[in-house]
Amino acid sequence: MLSHSRLNEGKRCFARSYTTNPTGRKRIKKWKCTLPETLIGNYLIVPLISVKMLKHEEYLMNSCCREYADDCVDQKYSIFSIRSRSGERLATLGLVYDEDYWRFDQCLGPANKEVMEELSCHLDENGVLHTDVFATELYYVAHEVGRLMNSSANTQ
Repeated sequence: MLSHSRLNEGKRCFARSYTTNPTGRKRIKKWKCTLPETLIGNYLIVPLISVKMLKHEEYLMNSCCREYADDCVDQKYSIFSIRSRSGERLATLGLVYDEDYWRFDQCLGPANKEVMEELSCHLDENGVLHTDVFATELYYVAHEVGRLMNSSANTQ
């Protein structure tokens, strides 16, 4: 039977190995974002500020956003969940920090579906097919998040 002190020693050893990566650095599970949760029109913008939040988004949106965790910790990348007011997940937005400026990187829906553009096809009077590309509301929302991130970064 294990003594109580040996059991506690085993717990501490397990905790150390769980919270450190192979380089010996502690794993950071949370980070900060200068933009708090906010509403833009009918869209709720939720900054994803922990590994747990990234895992949850990755699972529900069938994406790979967890791969950006290290860049998020280093404040080189910021990820947001764009949701309806009722909480339905519509898209995942990624911004990259480049030369002191947050710039749009990607915004994709469930299973990396395109959500920034809509196509409209129609036949003209001569029977020629025309395709028009229109920006969706999410296009403007995603770029507004970038603008807000840059303005909030400049005020701090």
